[in-house]
Amino acid sequence: MNGFRKTTSMLLGAALCGLAAWAVQPEPALAETETGDRPEIIVPRAGGQAAFVKFGCITCHLGDGRGGQNEGGYGADLRVTKLTETELVQTIANGRAGKGMPAFKGLIDDETLGVLAKYIKEDLRLR
Repeated sequence: MNGFRKTTSMLLGAALCGLAAWAVQPEPALAETETGDRPEIIVPRAGGQAAFVKFGCITCHLGDGRGGQNEGGYGADLRVTKLTETELVQTIANGRAGKGMPAFKGLIDDETLGVLAKYIKEDLRLR
């Protein structure tokens, strides 16, 4: 019986930890765009890395920004980009159709676009 109690206690503890972790996960707020055609995803208080993962940048640019040939196609190496933060915001918003970069305008709010650009320039940059 002692083993049963110990196992039950451990399982209950693990379940409670899992429930607590799930309960504190922030939910992104959704808002309609000006045209009302696509939902705008807002990532409140999230860092650039969280947005980089959430919006699938890692599919082409990989987690460290090095890009190259991968499952998403060929992604540019963001660690050495010469684009300014403003140019990055424009590129993320409008895409580069000829190079396979999709446009995220209407999917990512302006504040998060800025957070992504700053993350690319400051945190992914090779030092």
